[in-house]
Amino acid sequence: MQFNFNKITTRKDTNSVQYEGTEPIFGTQCLEPFWIADMDIETPEAIRDAMKKRLDNGIFGYTIWQNKEFYEPIKHWWQTRYNISLDDSDIHYSPTVLFTIGETMRQVSSEEDGIIITTPSYNIFPNLIESNHRKIVESPLIYDKRSKEYFLDVDHFTSLCRNENVTMYIHCNPHNPTGKVWSKDELETIKNICEANNVYLVSDEIHMDFVRPKEDFVSVIDLSEESDKILAATCLGKSFNLASIPHSYFITKDKKLAQVITETAKEVYQVSNVSSLALAAIEAAYTECNEWIDQLNDHIQGNFEYINDYINEHLSDCLSFDIPKATYLGWISFEKSGFDTDVVHKAFIDIGGIAVSPSKLFLNHENNHFRFNAASNRIRIEDGMRRIKDTFDYLYDTQNCKSGTYI
Repeated sequence: MQFNFNKITTRKDTNSVQYEGTEPIFGTQCLEPFWIADMDIETPEAIRDAMKKRLDNGIFGYTIWQNKEFYEPIKHWWQTRYNISLDDSDIHYSPTVLFTIGETMRQVSSEEDGIIITTPSYNIFPNLIESNHRKIVESPLIYDKRSKEYFLDVDHFTSLCRNENVTMYIHCNPHNPTGKVWSKDELETIKNICEANNVYLVSDEIHMDFVRPKEDFVSVIDLSEESDKILAATCLGKSFNLASIPHSYFITKDKKLAQVITETAKEVYQVSNVSSLALAAIEAAYTECNEWIDQLNDHIQGNFEYINDYINEHLSDCLSFDIPKATYLGWISFEKSGFDTDVVHKAFIDIGGIAVSPSKLFLNHENNHFRFNAASNRIRIEDGMRRIKDTFDYLYDTQNCKSGTYI
């Protein structure tokens, strides 16, 4: 079956954060949003039909997740897509990925402990660390200009892990915002360093289904053995555009921690009630939507190739872009333009009429990148690139005016 990802969609009157939430954040009306990480693409029909069927029952009381309708689809997906065999006892429901990461942090570390993140970092991780009264410990990724890839500074990472006050590392796999795909060798190195220094390894794998090709995805769970201090958390939110339906699950062979997280969600926070619609979505997604996600990745890859070609043709003097091997988020540099970052981002809003994420949000301290969401129909992507071109055309024209060379 062929799926149409270029369908024109609307989110009018849905209270979408991407649309209704853009003005409060960027301070201007009518910006075209490419900033937040959800898709302007409809959730697969198979999932919508499954949720409609569940709605037709008409009763939505308390629901049990410890059943085959939860375990079997997850095991099927991981086995058929990633060749990873899971047991029921490895898989646990959680209200959100960030709840799992936060609760793991609270259980395995103490206040004022150091929590490592690779930078640039998914922007919520620093907030999560600080709000739990822990300290952000940055392990900056190294960008290799020849291979055009980001790498972990292993020596620096090792030195951070050796610090007795560092107790946990939050891994992002694949990496947001750079789109880096971690190799098995890299993950084994990270695991060994963490294990040797008693640092708990927690992996956010919410973008796992956007690794291209899918065979290149390696989960930390693939390296995990019984009782290892390793946990991976994920959900359907990114893959199938279901961010507004709270749900997630985590996978670990650390039975003790799994039990503590599950009991804490239930007894302390009272957030253990599973969404019956989420369970219906999980079953449909993981048993019926393999072809859909493959075609979606082809569409996203096509969008990135268009963006790359457009930059090479029209913006090569000011922008640098490497097509990411994962996620649907473009990490675009304007370093070689020479323009001040505040000037660029103000012009995006005032001239381009476009909302993109400035890289300072991701602890990119040079703040010379922006993140651009490519999970849309092609018409929106073309419009977004024109807006970016209009922005830099204006900036160059203004610069030439000031220097007296404008004609």
